[in-house]
Amino acid sequence: MPKSNDGAAAESEAVPLLDLSKPSSPISFPIKTLQDLKSRSYFDSFHFQFNRSTVPLRRNSDGLPNRPRVLVCHDMKGGYVDDKWIQGCENEAGYAIWHWYLMDVFVYFSHSLVTLPPPCWTNTAHRHGVKVLGTFITEWDEGKATCKEMLATKESAQLYAERLAELSTALGFDGWLINIENEIDEEKIPNLKEFVSHLTKVLHLSSPGALVIWYDSVTIHGELKWQDRLTEKNKPFFDICDGIFMNYTWKESFPKLSAEVAGDRKFDVYMGIDVFGRGSFGGGQWTVNAALDLLKENNVSTAIFAPGWVYETAQPPNFHTAQNKYLIV
Repeated sequence: MPKSNDGAAAESEAVPLLDLSKPSSPISFPIKTLQDLKSRSYFDSFHFQFNRSTVPLRRNSDGLPNRPRVLVCHDMKGGYVDDKWIQGCENEAGYAIWHWYLMDVFVYFSHSLVTLPPPCWTNTAHRHGVKVLGTFITEWDEGKATCKEMLATKESAQLYAERLAELSTALGFDGWLINIENEIDEEKIPNLKEFVSHLTKVLHLSSPGALVIWYDSVTIHGELKWQDRLTEKNKPFFDICDGIFMNYTWKESFPKLSAEVAGDRKFDVYMGIDVFGRGSFGGGQWTVNAALDLLKENNVSTAIFAPGWVYETAQPPNFHTAQNKYLIV
């Protein structure tokens, strides 16, 4: 959006809408800059104490079931809508999930640098034995600059990994989806691998059963080139964390090929399905089952992206009816 040339308007835009250090209605919010992550400013916020999950993870927290799994990645209108109000909102018709028994992992997603799951999601998921991940994402030119700073040295890569591990442990959720969607200078790839491996190691020590899942985007050569399946260009990242979320434009043969490359870790391969249908096998929307059936045949896991499609597009006749219908498609 173009900036106004009006001086008063520009000055007002510079004034923060909310002083996070002062008491107010508690909210959940992301961390938007590398400096805020490094400085640990989130812990100084008045809102921090309200964002800690109060429900421990049910079931065996040391591992995931040895079978194809279902990961659900929640991307709703940019994140932090009705769910940002920790003590409840006034929208009685807000989006909700009630099919937790079908899920193994829940990812809260937005396009901010560090997306921290609101505790309403973590508490509910934990009651049903579902692990919850936040999202660390860098994108485009801004993301490339962020990665350049973060990956300047092995030590800086470790520092930011430790900051993420500290956040998830303090807030009581179960790990991170790492989504690097920008080019990386190839000479910094060793530091990127160090970031992923160190985060995985620290989290496993501080929170047994925690997960780090890599998104299929940047390659081991630093190219932003989605592979849509497990290949030699993304497997080095898969090898140092707990799983990979494959981009959703895969072809019919790709689940089988990915399973062959993964070997005994085939259940750690989560093939993406975009519910909006943007290039997904089978078309998404009301035909998500076409992709799911193929993934079952090939014994790999699935990552369902943006199930809020039912709500956001106001599928008829109403949300509750459409959501129940969607569960049995």
